[in-house]
Amino acid sequence: MALKFLGCASGTARTDAAKPADSAAIIRQVEAFSIDKPGAPSPFSARLADEQDWSREFAHRAIKEYLRFISLAAVAGHPVTPSFVVDEVWHMHLIFTRSYWEELGDIVGRLIHHDPGQGEQGDEALFARQYQRTLESYRKFFGEPPADIWGPDNGNNVLPKGRKKK
Repeated sequence: MALKFLGCASGTARTDAAKPADSAAIIRQVEAFSIDKPGAPSPFSARLADEQDWSREFAHRAIKEYLRFISLAAVAGHPVTPSFVVDEVWHMHLIFTRSYWEELGDIVGRLIHHDPGQGEQGDEALFARQYQRTLESYRKFFGEPPADIWGPDNGNNVLPKGRKKK
């Protein structure tokens, strides 16, 4: 059962042991990272757009915001919780294991684990607090987050379990 509150997913990005990092350099490198394989007939962004029934433009924007989320996971200094839209990108990227664990992991310099809730008492409140901290850190590093991807109604842009609208 997916929890839906304050626009965030029921999961957290947790990093392995923190090490000193050049935040600006990590953010630049992560934002320059491309999940799409050049020349691929059906790249990551096309698959994401198809599975979520998003326009290609929205899928590219969602990927950009996902990469900002990954940057926050690496540099914010606290657990971060994604929006529903960002969580969908993250879920798909996790199955592209080489891209996620090796290529992006090498840039970030640490492991970023997806730590989903399991419906335990207090999960919902925990994720809501973490989401608010995530948004505060987002504003610190990137400015105001786009409402359609990070706002309280962003879950309306995500299909349940990736099923297309009929």
